[in-house]
Amino acid sequence: MNSFDMTTKSPSTLVPVDVTTVQERVYQSLRLGLLKGEFLPGEQVSIRSLAEVFGTSPMPVREAVARLIAERAIEQTGPRTLRVAPYLASDHENYIRVRMQLEGYAAERAASGPKNPELIDVLRRHNDSIAKALERNDFDAALAGNQAFHFELYRAGGYPQLLDIISTLWLRTGPIVASARKDEDMFRRIFKIGVRIHDDAIDAVAQRDRAAARRAINLDIRSSHLSIRRFYKQLSSRPAATGE
Repeated sequence: MNSFDMTTKSPSTLVPVDVTTVQERVYQSLRLGLLKGEFLPGEQVSIRSLAEVFGTSPMPVREAVARLIAERAIEQTGPRTLRVAPYLASDHENYIRVRMQLEGYAAERAASGPKNPELIDVLRRHNDSIAKALERNDFDAALAGNQAFHFELYRAGGYPQLLDIISTLWLRTGPIVASARKDEDMFRRIFKIGVRIHDDAIDAVAQRDRAAARRAINLDIRSSHLSIRRFYKQLSSRPAATGE
């Protein structure tokens, strides 16, 4: 009688299916989407629709979303309803103040290290990608380039723990920055100013000028925040549309 002898099989032939790997990939993908502004403040999301996008069962999406709820990037508004955290002026102002402290320090750290021509080259490429994206009105690419620029700079600071904290704050502010796309002129103005400020930050890092690096990053964060705050004030002051 034939029998299947497991001892004759290579140890690597059969391996356990790691469900947590799928969950982690879904979580990281959602996280990156929030960081890059692929979602808008208050936007409704559903487990089912996200599972269809990722081509997974709802379970890993549900687990990933639970982590983002804990990080206050997503809110559960009902038994089956979820939304991206909405814009609240007072909360956003506080996030900006904290971001300026942490990201300014990360920029200082990047500028205090040894000269790194490769870092300067990468930062310039990211900044150029933002400018080119604006020229072709590709706002999604501009947002992605902005995220890549900032995190390349902060990673150079050499504190992965600090980078983790900054990325959590970006989860809560990234969608708000992305909402500026509703006003194309304002979005283009914010990011054109940002490109110029980024150039100053790059020069500061190249010259190992810690104070100038912090100053540039703080100006970048604050200037965009002020424009977005005006945008939301104008939005809230508009009369609501009424039916005939």
